[in-house]
Amino acid sequence: MITVILLSMALLSLASDIYLWHRNIVRWPSPWKYLHWLTMTATALLTVLSLCGASDETVITIWTWLMLLGWMPGWIHALFAMLRVPRIGIAARAMLFAAMLYGICFGWKRPTVREIAVSSLRVPPAFRGYRIVHISDLHIGTYRAAPHVMEKIVELVNDAQPDLIVFTGDIVNMSPEELTPFTGILSRMQAADGIVSILGNHDYCTYGRKRNVTEAAEQQQKIIAMQRAMGWKMLLNENIVLHRGTDSIAVIGVENDGRPPFPARADLVKAMCGLRQETFKILLSHDPSHWRSAVAGHTDIDLTLSGHTHAMQLRIGNISPSRLLYREWGGIYTHGRQHLYVNTGTGSNVPFRLGAWPEITVLTLTEADGQ
Repeated sequence: MITVILLSMALLSLASDIYLWHRNIVRWPSPWKYLHWLTMTATALLTVLSLCGASDETVITIWTWLMLLGWMPGWIHALFAMLRVPRIGIAARAMLFAAMLYGICFGWKRPTVREIAVSSLRVPPAFRGYRIVHISDLHIGTYRAAPHVMEKIVELVNDAQPDLIVFTGDIVNMSPEELTPFTGILSRMQAADGIVSILGNHDYCTYGRKRNVTEAAEQQQKIIAMQRAMGWKMLLNENIVLHRGTDSIAVIGVENDGRPPFPARADLVKAMCGLRQETFKILLSHDPSHWRSAVAGHTDIDLTLSGHTHAMQLRIGNISPSRLLYREWGGIYTHGRQHLYVNTGTGSNVPFRLGAWPEITVLTLTEADGQ
């Protein structure tokens, strides 16, 4: 699927560049008109490398940057050229290039805090006002060149004074070695009831360098062990119950449950074992599509917290390419008395974000008014 998308985008870019060349760029001054092909040539080489199996983080990052700075502005330019307003096309191309450049240089380094109230009649009295900080998709290898961003994220999390911190998967891009330089920083996060985490699709270590099943499982176990060493409670199709006097809520954590090619290893029945029906339940599930397929209308789970989509790290208002792939891709959704919140990612799997800034969500449990 990825190969098909990659080839389709390469062909579209080639077609638009050829059109622009013959339409008006061929008449530009010599130094500038030949620069037109620089991005396309570099992207074509990276496309070939990717198709040949070179998929390390550097190749993926450079390929993404060239797509954002070269292909996409080129498509806009070509569209306006087809409408016979090439000067507007040049201006639009320049503005889009500038916006994308901001996303590459700064957008992925500006974490933001979002406050959300979650209302339900089932919230026990002792847990009304309970504050949950939800972080997701750290993809921490991306921040080796900018560790100060992770320090800022930890500072913002602690400033929220959470009762509980939850992490909904994808702590790395490809391997546990990415996490090693950051264990000290992440260990400084604090909450009254601790930190609970689950696995995301990247945490199974099947991306990048080809690994056999045994090697991938060993890498996955390292990630689990490192999180536990930081003091995080890892839930693998399990649950924990938190108490405030005679009141309690349950936090349920499942392994990744996604559509192909993502792994589907969630066991919701096992994860909910031993919980009473009347208990207010919070589910941590990395992929939000799991909520629609197995949670909403199928269980008595009150609140599901997910990540995974990143809003494709590109968002203008309530518009994001993620809408094409996910029915629930960012923000809060409701089905009857059940809620889903999708965090659009606290980290970035490539150094770029525009509009969909790195998100730290503070969810406050409140009693609904006559729900």
